[in-house]
Amino acid sequence: MEKHPGLMLLRNERLLAGIGMEDGAVRLLRDVRTGIDYIANAASAEPFRLETDAGFSSEFESFECRRDDTAPGEARISLTWRTRSDVAVHGWVSLAQGADSLDFGCSADNGSEERLLSLEYPIIPNLKEITEGGEDDYVAHAFATGLKVRNPLKHFVHGETGWRYAPYPESFSGASMQFFAYYGMNKGGLYFAALDSEGYAKWLNFYKNAEGFLEASFIHGCEEMGAGKGIYPVYPVRISLLEGRDWHEAADLYKAWATGQKWCARGTLAQRRRSGDTAAWLHDEIGAATFGINAGSDRNPWLRKYRELIPTPIFHVLGPDWTNEPQTFYRGFPGGFDDWFPTRFHAGNLACLREMGDKFAPFEFDYLYHFDGADGELGRAAAQKMPERIKSVDAYAFPFLCPAHPYTHDFHVRRDETLQRTDDVDAIYYDISANNILKVCMDETHGHPVGAGKAIEEAYRRNYADTKAAMEAVAGRHVPLGTEMMNETLLGVIDYYQARAGGQPAAPLEGWPLRELLKTGAAKLIPMFAYVYHEYGAVRLDGWGKLVEEIGSLYYFTVARTYLWGGLYELNYEYSPMEALDGAENAAEEHYYPFEARGYAFSEERARYLAMYARLRTGPANKYWAYGTMLKPLEFSGPRLRMDWFHYNHGTKSKEYNDSGELDTDAIVHSAWRYEEESVGLFFANVGKEGLILRVLIEPERYGMSGMAAWAYSQDEHGPALVRIERLTSGETEFYVPARSVVVVELTI
Repeated sequence: MEKHPGLMLLRNERLLAGIGMEDGAVRLLRDVRTGIDYIANAASAEPFRLETDAGFSSEFESFECRRDDTAPGEARISLTWRTRSDVAVHGWVSLAQGADSLDFGCSADNGSEERLLSLEYPIIPNLKEITEGGEDDYVAHAFATGLKVRNPLKHFVHGETGWRYAPYPESFSGASMQFFAYYGMNKGGLYFAALDSEGYAKWLNFYKNAEGFLEASFIHGCEEMGAGKGIYPVYPVRISLLEGRDWHEAADLYKAWATGQKWCARGTLAQRRRSGDTAAWLHDEIGAATFGINAGSDRNPWLRKYRELIPTPIFHVLGPDWTNEPQTFYRGFPGGFDDWFPTRFHAGNLACLREMGDKFAPFEFDYLYHFDGADGELGRAAAQKMPERIKSVDAYAFPFLCPAHPYTHDFHVRRDETLQRTDDVDAIYYDISANNILKVCMDETHGHPVGAGKAIEEAYRRNYADTKAAMEAVAGRHVPLGTEMMNETLLGVIDYYQARAGGQPAAPLEGWPLRELLKTGAAKLIPMFAYVYHEYGAVRLDGWGKLVEEIGSLYYFTVARTYLWGGLYELNYEYSPMEALDGAENAAEEHYYPFEARGYAFSEERARYLAMYARLRTGPANKYWAYGTMLKPLEFSGPRLRMDWFHYNHGTKSKEYNDSGELDTDAIVHSAWRYEEESVGLFFANVGKEGLILRVLIEPERYGMSGMAAWAYSQDEHGPALVRIERLTSGETEFYVPARSVVVVELTI
């Protein structure tokens, strides 16, 4: 048997792990079946990192480890490090018989006067390339709602590009879910997940370390900081072997756990619709969305123009300019109740929307608070106190309310209950809220522990649930609640969310840490959140678009991908003017951001293209795109396109403002969906100017189906055209996809 001196081993027929007997660092990780050793050189490995007010340290004065095989069929190693300041860090790692995964746990007993801020464990150091030159290696991370980077060993830069102390959105340090994967296509890989059902504060790290290798780790936040207070995560971290079957393999592992958690307890959207436990209009009737149209100024010409060419109800998240005191992107925001009311909605806008059957939600800066405004003294007492060491690229310089303070809860409920009573809103939208504020507060007077990750998470849920209940009691109907970005733990209370990553590189914010890689194609958006959770909610608004020619041809790709991944395309007007109608655009002085005039004309052709998808969303594709379960897409070869883009809808001082370029994309956007056990829908959207013949291996029996038929949908409103499908001797199915059209192949029992 192979010798590994200096290591304590955990071994079964599938996996071999080695822990250093002198320091407890992870030094060996091998897939026994393939022979892949994932760790290149562990000589410089650190076993843990303990964070105090002085920073991170892995120093210890003594170390002990022992085998602790107490559970039947499980091998386990227990580890203890003792520091000079009388802190005992504990770790354990276990391997079950026949399992292909390691479970890790940790804690820290604090016998000192120091404050412990976090504990980083496990650390999997010096991960090397898996495939030749790393060219078929990928990291797939739940950052934002899913990003994939090719050859991260090549493209990540130590201290710069990668995921460590990730910035906005701040759900779990940028991640909407608690897992990621590093794999070589069709060769092997590793799955990393925190199996935490309560929403404790944590950071999911994957980055290039100082040794020039890749490193994976989990940082666990301290839930109660102070002298003598320790760190006690109650959940395991799991690291499993993968076969390298792309990111879906890891997502399937995570989904098997995640959909059994409390945030999915209300059931699927299809189940909730049958029981009346949802706002059906949001899922069934809405074909497209807008974001940021002025709430306080007349925008009737644009609202009517959209509906003239998009023949489905549209959901409008109106801009923030409706409050009594200004709520803007550059001149401040309200404080207490009297700064919000009376409201200043333009009555003509609301009348127009209701006449056309459109729906609207007011935009609120949810937890920002003007401490020198109304009720300033109450607000200051409830202010969220951030730690000096943020562990994020974001500086968090804004004045926030702590969600756990009683005033915050009561103000939140009263504000929006009153808004429902005075203006009869269809939904509500919260910007700067639970999904993009660090879940930490250091104020000991608020009634929560100092640090308080879980307490902050629970407070957000309580504030949302109680506010939603109060609004619905007034309205007598479901009132959907929406947020900026998304976090899995809030699925039970959030109905929709706004994202921007789907528009990258012609979009701002959540994709920006990898923006340069997104522009080259080395990083790509993946529908990771939809794949795990789509049938449970929430509806995604994405795209960051405009109906103008100037934004480039990437528009056609972005629209198609947004819908085929189950979202609603969003026309956005936050940082730039609306489309010019008869040469006129909305005036900057009426807006909440001082944008530069453009004069870009409204494109009816682009509106008709969007209308095609809106009709599909509310028609034949509805059961899939609104209620379906996303499946792994089929593999087939198709042509590529170079599509140009121009990004001007952003802050004028941003380096991304007026950025432009070309992106290499698929000419065919494809997705696969199942609707309960009834049928499977395979979608093929041609985003180019030329029709294409596709040859795809489609096996209905693989899905438990036997029937197969296909239809083509185009900008022609006369209905779908039956598509001729031919089964070739190769077993493939051949069919034609017209230019800028969608072919739906439906499999039935």
